[in-house]
Parts: sequence; C-alpha cells; structure tokens
Amino acid sequence: MYSFESSGSRRPLHAMVIGSMIAAVALFYVGSMEGIPLPFLFQTAAFICATAAVYLTAGYSLKSYRYAIEPNTIVDAEGMEQYDLVITEITGKKMKVVCRVGLRTVDHAAVTVIRRADGQKSKEARETLCKGMRVFRYENTPISPASCYIPIPEENSVVVIPADERMVEILKGT
Repeated sequence: MYSFESSGSRRPLHAMVIGSMIAAVALFYVGSMEGIPLPFLFQTAAFICATAAVYLTAGYSLKSYRYAIEPNTIVDAEGMEQYDLVITEITGKKMKVVCRVGLRTVDHAAVTVIRRADGQKSKEARETLCKGMRVFRYENTPISPASCYIPIPEENSVVVIPADERMVEILKGT
C-alpha cells in the first residue's frame, strides 16, 4: 500500500562519530605524556570515546530501515482486509523484518509527531506519551529532527519511526 526508506540527514551522526574519535585520540595522547598524574583516567576516557564511536557507527550508520503498510493475511468478520506496519532492517544486502504491528492494534487517535525543535515542550510530550510503556526505536540517527510515536495499548508499547507525512496520515486515518 505505502512504503518509504529512512533517508534523513546523517550529518549530526557523522559529526558525533568524528568528534568521538578525535576525543579518543587526544585523550590517548594526553594519557601517554610524561608527568601526567593518573594517566589511566585519560586512557579510560579515551577507550569510552572510541567505544561510543564504534557503537554509533554499527548501530546507526551501517543500517537503514524500510517502513511499509502491507496487507495482512487475516480478514476480519466483515470480510475487510487487515493491514500491518512492517519495519525492515537493511544492513548491506541483508534484509530482515524487525517489527510487524497490526494496524487494528494501534491507537490511531494517539499517533503523534514530536519535533526536536520544540525543545522542552517536545521532551514533556515524549515523557507523557511513553510513561510506563516499552519504547521501540527504529530510526537511522540518534538525533532525529522529527519522530512519529505510534502507541500500541494492547502491548503496552510505543514504536518510534521517522516522521514521514504520508505515513503519519495513513496511521492516523486508518
């Protein structure tokens, strides 16, 4: 029915990776200088920065997601076809479905787009929407400009995907 692949800007992600690697190199260098008290603290901090860079690269940069609304094999009592939100993870040439949510289980009235630019207001909205819920994030970057929060009350969970205008319309109107 409808699908899109995440394709937002990854500049903030790449800046975070490069910054972490530069910090790791600088901290290793400072930790190896003579006369520095407690060099292991600098080396430990450098190791943490390098680990963060590897985590960001492996967790966000090497994979992407495809989001689709697809027909389900289930037909309800009235003979109406059911649809699912299917999220597929793409890593190189490997593709695997990581999430499948029946649209009949989604709270359509509560589907919300939260924009990071709104600052404190967006933080409060996120906290209110996700309080006591399990949150599943399927985004390409840890710093997304806008995210779509899809509550699933039956599972006591919230699925978070990038905000695509057409997908949000489908999720709210289904």
